[in-house]
Amino acid sequence: MSRSLRLTDWRTPILLFALTAATTTLAGAEYSGAGLSQWWRGLHFSLPLLAILLTHELGHYIAARRHGVDVSPPYFIPLPPMLGIGTLGAVIRIREPIASRNALMQIGAAGPLSGFIVAMGVLIVGIHLSPVETLAPANTSGLLTEGNSILYASLKYLVHGEFLPGANRDMMMHPMAFAGWIGLFITMINLIPVGQLDGGHVAFAWFGDRYRRISGRVHALLPVFGLVVFGWVFLDELALLRDRALAAALEGGGSVAAVAWPDALTTGFGAAMPWFMWPFLLWLLQRLSGGDAHPPVGGDLLSPGSRRAAWAVALLFLLIFMPVPMRVSS
Repeated sequence: MSRSLRLTDWRTPILLFALTAATTTLAGAEYSGAGLSQWWRGLHFSLPLLAILLTHELGHYIAARRHGVDVSPPYFIPLPPMLGIGTLGAVIRIREPIASRNALMQIGAAGPLSGFIVAMGVLIVGIHLSPVETLAPANTSGLLTEGNSILYASLKYLVHGEFLPGANRDMMMHPMAFAGWIGLFITMINLIPVGQLDGGHVAFAWFGDRYRRISGRVHALLPVFGLVVFGWVFLDELALLRDRALAAALEGGGSVAAVAWPDALTTGFGAAMPWFMWPFLLWLLQRLSGGDAHPPVGGDLLSPGSRRAAWAVALLFLLIFMPVPMRVSS
């Protein structure tokens, strides 16, 4: 391949990266409460988020090159800032089959492990910059609460000395903390062991042909887990609304008990929605990638280094797993 062709391969990725830098910066400015005239305030969000995503994809890219696998540069996916965080992440294209399980394991694991290191640094700094406030119960209606994982809750406790949210207290996320949390959330989604996600690559390299059965069970269990999340959030929200109604009644402000259960139903359904949607999205991704759960690779045994990478990925998934990624209080 000529040098000019390699440079041509990078033109579109660089353009997409520039567009994504712009859209994430505008999304960050909106999150910070700034207008277009103060767009630079969005850099507190966009720069750390792009660093996490870029490190993740470069981890895949470098590992693939080390194993002699032809892959594309990272393609960032910009998104209009009014529709979310300004990006749908980034991908690389694997242009040829991966010949061995060891190569597949190390390529699949390199991305999330690399991105996680950067996300941890971003998150620790962001949590230090995020104040903790006491919220009046009346002011929690419509409040968007980010999901907790073992790691995220532990970091908040280590920095602020209390488990959050709790007792009408919560951390008001600095844009850098939000970027770090998004990094963990994207990594968690990528590590679900299905299809062409990073978790699918790692699981297929680890378990071989047994992976197809594992992937099928994960697909089937996702909506079941969604039902569990729905029930848990519904009952918890119902209790919170009844406590709020009781407090209002004691203060002579009337009661909201009559509308408590429909509001709790809405909150529960919204919290569980991602787990109901993922089976369809993963099925669609599988169909678009050729219809197989995962392309076959060689039958070589995993090296000790590859096994360590597999266990590191499994531990990472456990630490960053969020049963309820987002919750909007009634």
